[in-house]
Amino acid sequence: MPLVPLPELLSHAGKKKYAVGYFESWDVYSLEATVAAAEANGSPVIIGIGGLSSNHDWLQSGGIELYGAISASLAARATVPIATLFNEADSFREAAGGLGAGFNSVMMHTQGWDQEKLLSDTASLVAASHTVNVAVEGEIGALAEIKDGVLDAAGASYTSPEAAELFVRETGVDCLAVAVGNVHFVTGSHIPTVQVDLIKQIGNAVDVPLVLHGGSGTPDDQTRQAIAAGITKVNVGTKLKYVFGNALVAELGQPTEDPNLAFGSRFEGDVNSRAGQALMREIQRLMDVFGSTGQATR
Repeated sequence: MPLVPLPELLSHAGKKKYAVGYFESWDVYSLEATVAAAEANGSPVIIGIGGLSSNHDWLQSGGIELYGAISASLAARATVPIATLFNEADSFREAAGGLGAGFNSVMMHTQGWDQEKLLSDTASLVAASHTVNVAVEGEIGALAEIKDGVLDAAGASYTSPEAAELFVRETGVDCLAVAVGNVHFVTGSHIPTVQVDLIKQIGNAVDVPLVLHGGSGTPDDQTRQAIAAGITKVNVGTKLKYVFGNALVAELGQPTEDPNLAFGSRFEGDVNSRAGQALMREIQRLMDVFGSTGQATR
């Protein structure tokens, strides 16, 4: 079916009190597994790639267009509502590379930017994107992250309702990613504490959907509470690579008699397809947590 505008997906989620998952991909197998999970669960979904853990030289020399085309093609063949996202570009220039590339939404990773650049570049991206019917996700505040297994909160800052209101008013973004205790890159034992009351306060201050990054490390119960408080989009990336990678390692631990079957065949013996099945099951589980299962039928 045709791509569905991101604001439309998130508006429906807000009205029905669930969240749409953005399940970040890194290859064709992971993109296909995400769409397969959405179709199996009857769930709307957001698919795409991100710049935060990608080689920016590669992205800017053709990677953005490559994955935008694949994402758009998979969405067109799907039976559930899908939006496509180029997530966390490192600059206005890189984000603008997603316009016309198959993505119908883009986002810049702006943590650490000074206020003037943040407002100016985000407003410029919104102006450029809206002329070609592409939505823009903005962010205000800064997430802590796990580095080498240790929490690094040196540059972290909560999103204040006042800063959120100013940012949305000055830039015109279509949705807003917030820092409310969520943490990037969690794979180990660290458990974030999401500030549910702060989500409610931000929601009262702005008139756009709210987004929770760092979904990999947010416990299921806190995720549900955040959605009940007003989150309508949850980003998950690190956990998915962890699940896929562990499944792939397990598959590669078995003898490979026929490499033509084992790598890229799409038959049952394809180790990437088998890892993709594990990934699909985890995405389906998360869709249940987010409440998006069954919401594709409107």
